[in-house]
Amino acid sequence: STFNIQHSTFNIQHSTFDRSIFPIYSLHALYLTMLITTPTTTMHSCKRLHIHIRVSTFLLLLVHCTLLPTLTYSLSQPQQQTPSTLPKIKAAILVPGFLTGADEFAPLVKSLNLRGIPTIAVPFPNWHWIPCLGGRSMRPMLERIDHTVRHLTSSTGACDITSIPEFKYSFWDCLNDFWDNPGGVAAVGGSAEVDSYPTVQPRGNFPRPSGDAQGRIALIGHSAGGWISRVYLSDREYGGRTYAGSKLVHSLITLGSPHGDAPGEAFEGVQWINRETLSEDV
Repeated sequence: STFNIQHSTFNIQHSTFDRSIFPIYSLHALYLTMLITTPTTTMHSCKRLHIHIRVSTFLLLLVHCTLLPTLTYSLSQPQQQTPSTLPKIKAAILVPGFLTGADEFAPLVKSLNLRGIPTIAVPFPNWHWIPCLGGRSMRPMLERIDHTVRHLTSSTGACDITSIPEFKYSFWDCLNDFWDNPGGVAAVGGSAEVDSYPTVQPRGNFPRPSGDAQGRIALIGHSAGGWISRVYLSDREYGGRTYAGSKLVHSLITLGSPHGDAPGEAFEGVQWINRETLSEDV
């Protein structure tokens, strides 16, 4: 697969090389044709014709030698893959359900790894859900999902589950998030409607990966983790940020998730995500 990708990249760049040089050769050939087919009646005209041919050929070689190092360098550079060309990787991230954490899903994660599917649960304890109580914004959870997805997809082969770094989040951060996180039955921030949430950046230090994504992985969402994962895949802005996770996720599996609309402020998030369709890439 790696050879095919690199070979395809070479063909694309080689085509660019041809498009850069070919017009110059074509113009030179046309110019020579005009010179040769122009009637010459004197020896002086013949000498002038030879001078024109030599000068134009010299200029062509000069242009060729000037462009060749640049084009050769571009040929040696790897082509960065766009999200649509990222390969689908047999690896998964499990998103815990409401008031559960990674520890509760350790047996399932272990089972999937034993079956040859590198899997990791989003690494947070159950008390990290506190800021989301009462149906408030799920941005604190989305930040954790995004942190895990980006580090796994940028790891070697997009499947190194040991590559996920820890993030810093204290209980004091949790209390401040609980105070500021918008929405829910208390309409924190002024409204319970998702599209009216004020932009509030969740606390926590989530380091960014140093490399680019190597592939797309699967998400497994349990209970609320299922519909929250749908929000993560969305290209729409949620609480001041667009996650667009479908660029890094090829499949979503949900387990016992409440996808149906229900009345009340606590279900505003579900209603919000139900107003759109999934991308064709997922």
